[in-house]
Amino acid sequence: MFLSDIFLLIITFLFLFLIGRLLLSVENIKYLSNKILLSIFLVLGFGFCRYFVINRVQDFYDLRLPLEVVTNSTIILTTPFLFFLYVRTVIYDQRDFLKTDLIHLFVFICFYIMYEFPYATNLYSGEEFSPDYLFWSSYFRANYFPDWVGSSRSVLSFVYSILTYRLLYKNFKVKSPSKQLKTIKKWLYTLTHLKFAMTSLVAVFTLLFTVLGKKSALSVESSMIIVSLVFLGLAIFLNNNRNILYNIPVYMNPNNLSTLKIIEQVNLEEVFKDFNHKIKSEELFLHNDFKLSWLSTNLNIKTKHISLAISENGFENFSAYSNHFKIEKAKELIKSGYLEDYSIDALSSAAGFKAVNSFYRIFKTSTGQTPSKFAENIT
Repeated sequence: MFLSDIFLLIITFLFLFLIGRLLLSVENIKYLSNKILLSIFLVLGFGFCRYFVINRVQDFYDLRLPLEVVTNSTIILTTPFLFFLYVRTVIYDQRDFLKTDLIHLFVFICFYIMYEFPYATNLYSGEEFSPDYLFWSSYFRANYFPDWVGSSRSVLSFVYSILTYRLLYKNFKVKSPSKQLKTIKKWLYTLTHLKFAMTSLVAVFTLLFTVLGKKSALSVESSMIIVSLVFLGLAIFLNNNRNILYNIPVYMNPNNLSTLKIIEQVNLEEVFKDFNHKIKSEELFLHNDFKLSWLSTNLNIKTKHISLAISENGFENFSAYSNHFKIEKAKELIKSGYLEDYSIDALSSAAGFKAVNSFYRIFKTSTGQTPSKFAENIT
């Protein structure tokens, strides 16, 4: 089991890193979809950690706890609901839970009761158990539920997978020319495919446990290794698409007809390359009046075209786009030794910021460090 433990440790630390880097900031956690995604990570991370601890306990005390304890079905039970709700909140740009969500809550409570019901166990059949076995079995809340209860989990997961695919097909059956919407579609389908693969894996091993009389936990270890590898790939995908993840709710706002017409008729990629090059080469972002309307007037480009081009290239709005240039300018100045002769206030002004407090906050959010700490790491 040592190999599976190593994989689980890597995945757990990677999850913690992604949660901190991608989601735990004021700007990104405000969306309901990202809160649900955070919950999914927490549930999976907790499940992996729990499995690792149980393995260590079993090895140390030379125990073999029931598979119902190892797989922790009650926690796994939350994932079908969370994955479905995440996809739905992304597609509909949903900011609050709906009254219809009470139906999903009711279903979850019913299944939770099924799994937590105190079924008859073999602890009282006269068979002798060691004190360590009794203690850890109680500590990890062993519940010897019948086979039909375990199979019901797979049925529930398949039902919610079908509901998720139906939701995706309904909303993405009409192709969109938007580059960002295509990326979001790819992300949601990838996530749903991975969830369906997990569901199929659990169903197969549930069948094996039933047929084999639950005599071997080898398939549990194998499944955990496979799941670890799958979510390692998911973690890499998320890390490479941070801007998309941050701004999904913005991109999923319903497009009006004029916006769709612009996307279809205007080469927004060329528009973006044109004004992006001019802003960077001429450092227009340092101008006191650098705003969307000012840029539109000076470059003779419609404000709507600039806004859409910025959105299509991974920025939430013009303010985020402007701050990107200013932070890069500040980093260049720091690397050139600017702070050796000047203060943070001077650096803020030189980078184009009007308020040092805003500069300090945005710089730390962007780099994960304060300007002074960034300078120390450079030297």
